[in-house]
Amino acid sequence: MLYMPHITMTAVDRHSIGIDITGLSRRIRRYLGATMPAEARIATGGNAHIIMFLAHHRGQVIVQRDVEKRFCITRSTASRVLALMERKGLIVREPVPGDARMKRIVLTDRADSIVESLVANAARMDEELFAGFAPEERERLVGYIGRLMANIDAAKARRARPDDADRIGAAAADGAASTPGEPA
Repeated sequence: MLYMPHITMTAVDRHSIGIDITGLSRRIRRYLGATMPAEARIATGGNAHIIMFLAHHRGQVIVQRDVEKRFCITRSTASRVLALMERKGLIVREPVPGDARMKRIVLTDRADSIVESLVANAARMDEELFAGFAPEERERLVGYIGRLMANIDAAKARRARPDDADRIGAAAADGAASTPGEPA
């Protein structure tokens, strides 16, 4: 047996909720991918989540920075994903009145046509996921998950470089303020 003095058996045996949540997240993504309606299959990867975020915030000015914050992705990742969505005809970027540098992200008719299918598929997944849960249990779980996200965002902000703290703190506040049914 390999001797590792810095690792105790209790540390090795300890249950990690993070591993469980990661596993659940992967299972949910696989389910949604396998059950995605044919008309929505153009929305690959995180495209469906971004489409639903934009649909949920329809009528508001949503810019790339909002997508970065909501999905905890870097500027370069957001830029690449949004450019691909634009090439697929799912979004257009329009100048924001009063600030020509900012571009508002707007769903196209093509993306609008798949929103209903995505909503229906997500609702079916929620029913499967929460089978056997009482409504109160479901509400508590949603609240706990929100608290877990806020806690990890706050912990990351405490340990981040000083110039990152504002960005991470804002993301934590945005995550805590999001609606329970909104995709993470």
